[in-house]
Amino acid sequence: MDNTGKEEILNIKHAVGLVKRNWRLFLALPVFFLALAFLVNQFSRPEYRITSSILINLDNYRLQRQEINNYLNSSLLLTDPNFQNEMRILKSSPVFEKTIENLDLQTRYYRRSGIWYVNSYKNVPFTIDYVKNHIQPVGVRFYISFPGGDQFYVRAESKEVSLYNLKTGKFAGQKKNWLFQKKASFGELIQTADLAFIVDKAGPVHHSDDPPAWYGFEFRDMHSLKEELMKKFQFSANDKQATVVEISLKTGSVEEGIDLANELMNVYSEQNLIRKNHIASNTIDYIESQLGEISDSLSQTEVNLQQFRSSNRVLDIRDQSLGISDQYINLQNRLAELLTQKRYYEYVKNYLEKNDDYSTIIVPASLGIKDQLLSNLMSDLVSFHSQRSNLIQNQQFKNPLVQKLGIQIENVKKTISENIAEVSRSTDIEIDEMEKRLSGIRDEISRLPETQRRLGNIERKYRLNDAIYNYLMEKRAEAKISKASNHRENNIIEPARMDGIKPVSPKKGFNYLVALMFGLVIPFGFVVARDSLNSRIDTSEYIEQISPGSTFGIIPHSKFKTRHVVSEYPNSNIAESFRALRTNLDFYLNGGQKKVIMISSCLEKDGKTFIAVNLAISFAQLNLKTILVSFDLRKPQNLFSSDDGNKEGLSSYLNGTAIPGRIINNPQANLDYIVAGSIPANPAELIAGDKTNDLISILRSNYDIVILDTTPLAQVSDAYLLFKYSDINLIIVRQNKTLKNVFSLVMKNLKLRGILNIGIILNDNKINNEQYGYGTGYYHTAGKKEKVKKQRKKRRKHYYEPLYRL
Repeated sequence: MDNTGKEEILNIKHAVGLVKRNWRLFLALPVFFLALAFLVNQFSRPEYRITSSILINLDNYRLQRQEINNYLNSSLLLTDPNFQNEMRILKSSPVFEKTIENLDLQTRYYRRSGIWYVNSYKNVPFTIDYVKNHIQPVGVRFYISFPGGDQFYVRAESKEVSLYNLKTGKFAGQKKNWLFQKKASFGELIQTADLAFIVDKAGPVHHSDDPPAWYGFEFRDMHSLKEELMKKFQFSANDKQATVVEISLKTGSVEEGIDLANELMNVYSEQNLIRKNHIASNTIDYIESQLGEISDSLSQTEVNLQQFRSSNRVLDIRDQSLGISDQYINLQNRLAELLTQKRYYEYVKNYLEKNDDYSTIIVPASLGIKDQLLSNLMSDLVSFHSQRSNLIQNQQFKNPLVQKLGIQIENVKKTISENIAEVSRSTDIEIDEMEKRLSGIRDEISRLPETQRRLGNIERKYRLNDAIYNYLMEKRAEAKISKASNHRENNIIEPARMDGIKPVSPKKGFNYLVALMFGLVIPFGFVVARDSLNSRIDTSEYIEQISPGSTFGIIPHSKFKTRHVVSEYPNSNIAESFRALRTNLDFYLNGGQKKVIMISSCLEKDGKTFIAVNLAISFAQLNLKTILVSFDLRKPQNLFSSDDGNKEGLSSYLNGTAIPGRIINNPQANLDYIVAGSIPANPAELIAGDKTNDLISILRSNYDIVILDTTPLAQVSDAYLLFKYSDINLIIVRQNKTLKNVFSLVMKNLKLRGILNIGIILNDNKINNEQYGYGTGYYHTAGKKEKVKKQRKKRRKHYYEPLYRL
């Protein structure tokens, strides 16, 4: 197997080890998150999805734009600008405000359900009729209960309350620590400086002698309520080839959601119809004003004609000059149309100069003026102005579309003005032509007798006014018919309904799945992050990756206050782990052929002396003659007796002031030891001398096992001087204390020096699944069985004790 395969196996083992070492966390967190998901599913208020769809009809708009000249850069808008603008209108504030007003949603009702108060749209036994011109407390809930009869208790409390006039939306101030409570009757006006409303009965109520608040209500200001609803609604056009808008929302009340969606579509369609009727109404008003002027002139001319005929008793001019009269009448009718057009062009010119609101301007088609280009331009002007006004009403002043629409409006106005100037010139020319032709006919008429000429003049004025009057009357009738025939072009395809038969929230299965995922991912991420940030050795896997040697043993954490655990607590898991270590070393030492064991560590306080002492005791218990030598001359320690510091030791022998027999101590059978003695001035030089070689030779000859307790490898170099005497070198690594970088540096130094007879011992291990031997499990189980037997015996004795007394 290549190195990559080994690394993958090690990584898998490491990950599995992380899970095993933190199994409590991996068990607790999923249970916690699943319990949390259960509470969320149990106590979350269910929400339902309401769906509907509406068709936005753009056929008229598209027909109008087919013949428009390319005078405007249409790339300023989207692919279908009118549809996008209609979508904006559908989502605009005025539409939502009108919907709220029609459904009277500024008063929200609640019904008590368990410990919660849920939205109870149209499902409470009372209604609130608030005084329109009075301020009301907004956002504070009133609790109402009915003790019996027609009376009720109402109470509300808030640390801070805002006061609004719900009709005008005007803010009236705030009050702190606000409290209101009152006992009243149905139909009674409840009024203070901060509120004014009437509670009317609408159905049977829940009575109680000690009345809890079974119902509630609160007032909502238009702005916050509108913002809340606009966030709930979702609008989408899934088919790019169609102009169908899908409308949906989530709500806790199905009935309220259905009414909201249906009313929103109705308000939007109604506003479109109002805009269409508005154009027809403006046209009718304009024609009415023109008719008023012509009517006065027509009446006066008619009176003059009747008076002249009665006073002169002449025949109608048509009886004498029928051909000339018919020609004259046709020319007069044409002149009436031209004069009407001229008046309209003057009206448009003055309107564009004096007004910024183009929503009331009259299009030429409504007056029968057949100018398709001008009609399209006027329709565009009205459409662009409407789009820009809607954006401004929705507070979208910074929207780039507002500026682009402003540019388009100015361009259209300029084009209309140029078009009107040109058309007016051509109209004036045609009027002059009509006047010349009429003048020629009048010359022919002038040859008739004077009485007939005078009669003809009066009749000509009368017929001209009559032609204009009839023309305007015809156009007024057409405008009224058009207004009466207007209908909603936007069709509601699917009325609002609940989507499915179950709530869409909370999603119970999904919540449990997410909870389980979080319960597994969070602890795994936590332990991985902690492991990656951990600078200390915590597992044997890391040791195997770095160390050239094998792990000979794992010593568990000791809770005992003594250093001699193997002798004082022989049945403990620590003593068993030392026996397992002794067995591993015995195989390596080849049954006693190799004798010298050197024990060191990377840094101090890794537990090397603790390991050395208990390992020596373990070998001695195997009836092997063992000696422990403390070569840590820089920090001497007591090994078996509190008086070890006063004894002659290794330093005295190396100085030549003592012989081996004087420095050897015997604490128990088969076990001797040599303390470090007094601290010398030159410990490294003493260890490097010939005395050390002589001592090791003597000890090899007289003992089965020689254990050398040396200095830390990363702090001083004394231990490196003893590697040549040892048969195996045990490096002590203390879990969660020995630094990884220090251990790695020590292993690199040993490899560079060619020291290969290395074994690692993981000390102070707190993870039971890495321990060797039976450990605490075996002895603890046996002790537990014995304890259970004693308890059962005691219970039996207690049960039969009355019989013993008899």
